[in-house]
Amino acid sequence: MTRQFEFDCIIVGAGIIGATCFHQFTAAGKRCLLLEQRQLSAGITGASGCIVRVSHRTNEAIDAAALGFHFYQKLSHDSAGYVPFTRKGYLHFADEETLLRIHERLLHNGIRAEILTQASLRHQYPDFPVIATSAIYEPDSGYMDAKPTLEFLVQSAVVLGGKYLDAVELQQLLWDQETHHVNGVMTSMGEFYAPNIVLAMGNATTAFLQQHFSDDCGMWNQLIQVTRFTHDVPLSGAPCFIDDLNELNGRWCPVTSGFFAGYPTGLRVPSNDSYRSVDKSHALFTQQRAQQRFPWLKGASTNGALCHSDCYSQQSIGVIGEQASLPKGIFVASGFSGGGFKMAPYVAATLLPSITGLQESTTQPSSSARAVITQELSS
Repeated sequence: MTRQFEFDCIIVGAGIIGATCFHQFTAAGKRCLLLEQRQLSAGITGASGCIVRVSHRTNEAIDAAALGFHFYQKLSHDSAGYVPFTRKGYLHFADEETLLRIHERLLHNGIRAEILTQASLRHQYPDFPVIATSAIYEPDSGYMDAKPTLEFLVQSAVVLGGKYLDAVELQQLLWDQETHHVNGVMTSMGEFYAPNIVLAMGNATTAFLQQHFSDDCGMWNQLIQVTRFTHDVPLSGAPCFIDDLNELNGRWCPVTSGFFAGYPTGLRVPSNDSYRSVDKSHALFTQQRAQQRFPWLKGASTNGALCHSDCYSQQSIGVIGEQASLPKGIFVASGFSGGGFKMAPYVAATLLPSITGLQESTTQPSSSARAVITQELSS
């Protein structure tokens, strides 16, 4: 007997990956259910820096991030100010040959960018010295705020007929033993049925896959610590940045007028180890390394951190799509190694043809729907 599915797709996890998929699939006309174990912005997305930039080491990642950049620009515009996009500019430090290659690819994707020399860096940031001979500069890049971004994405889909449930625990997946095709999920609120399941569970992904399929699909959890530093003299502004040469990343903090700087911990942790307090020794090491690039950090004090685990993989972007070890119809969307925010629109666009049968990757709500969404969020 053919099962009557109540949904076309069930998305597990309402972080930025799941919320963006929910938004895009529903806007494409599919009946979608989004399940979240906690509440919006209570997970890893809420603890991230939410940086939106395009420059990456590989062309594949640049192309993917460019799609995300254009998506978030439009999302901010469509929200009539509800979803802020803070443009602070973005610097990418790498060797000269790499910078030239990246710069060419950025222009190919319609991204404003230039290579700044040491003199132009001083001119661009007179109050925030940068020690470098050159760097790529993206003037239109910056960061977003997790909470309003997630709210707008989810509410957009709900207005268009999507269903969102939070405080729901995924217990197991349901599939046909003969066809080896998924047909639903069992949760703490009962069973729900759909022929497609997207697992966008962030740092809970590996444990779930290991428990139910004995396969982590090449992913693991790793601790991230991006330490916030403050100074006696408040910092009025600073760029978002990534430094391939020193393995650093970070951005300005508007709350404390301080500066975030992160260096890989390399520490693998279990899935239940989601959040930790600041590791002072790692913060000191990061500061010593980062002050070689940004002298402002000399004499700065540690003032908290974005300190949490995330799902990592060896893939240049992440693990996206069906996996050979899993039943058909299960799509993994995880393993983004701390870069999921900027890649979320690309993930949704990549999965969209499999879920909907459509090729269009820039589906957006109608203007009338956007007006309803903005009005409801503002009330």
